[in-house]
Amino acid sequence: MDADTVKLFAIPVAKVTSEQALETIVEMAKSNKGRPKFVATLNVDFVSNAVGCWPFKGNDELWGYLKNADFVTADGMPIVLLSKMLGSPLPERVTGADLVPAIFRRFAEEKLSIYVLGASQPALDEALEKLPKARIAGLDTDFVKLDEEQPEIIERINAGKPDLLFVALGNPKQELWMGRNADKLKVPVMIGVGGTFNFISGRVKRAPRWMQKCGLEWFYRIIQEPGRLWKRYAYGLFKYSWLSARHLFKRDFK
Repeated sequence: MDADTVKLFAIPVAKVTSEQALETIVEMAKSNKGRPKFVATLNVDFVSNAVGCWPFKGNDELWGYLKNADFVTADGMPIVLLSKMLGSPLPERVTGADLVPAIFRRFAEEKLSIYVLGASQPALDEALEKLPKARIAGLDTDFVKLDEEQPEIIERINAGKPDLLFVALGNPKQELWMGRNADKLKVPVMIGVGGTFNFISGRVKRAPRWMQKCGLEWFYRIIQEPGRLWKRYAYGLFKYSWLSARHLFKRDFK
């Protein structure tokens, strides 16, 4: 195991602070060499969607992309807690919702460009009003399909020549899309950011800081949208707890 990562469910999660994660992503964006660097912000939902273990099914394609990602941060206190229980602690939670504004700020300073795929146009417009004024290589809110080719989307991204691509489609769709299209994309780095622009715009409220630090952000989200989220979160947390127990006692994930 790399000294700078801890493998959780065979996924190498970087032992970095938010500031270190930001600098790593900036350096990736400046490198501009070869295949795009794949960045993931791992949380309970990602694990629940990807990892298979009796009696739960997983998604081997998604899991494979996460296991082979170039840079993975811990976007969730349950991830950080598990690393501590395994004796290889992550220094802190590094969330997509915190990284995106920081990336916009640094990219504005470095004169690097950003392309956004996904998110709703109203949320994106409102979020951009609040974010630092980085150079925008393109905004694409077209409906993205996983089950058919959409070469026009790839062409628009490549034509924009961005230094970084944000894919705001939610997990697992965004990671599957990035993994399947990586060889066609001419961008230095790509990051799945889910509903981050909804948070930044204020359309969806983030939990108070104390709830984030205590790992209760999921509970705050359920309170806001109980009808849509309670089953998903209940299943995800139960499955994650089961997988974590197996990890702690058997460590048999490959």
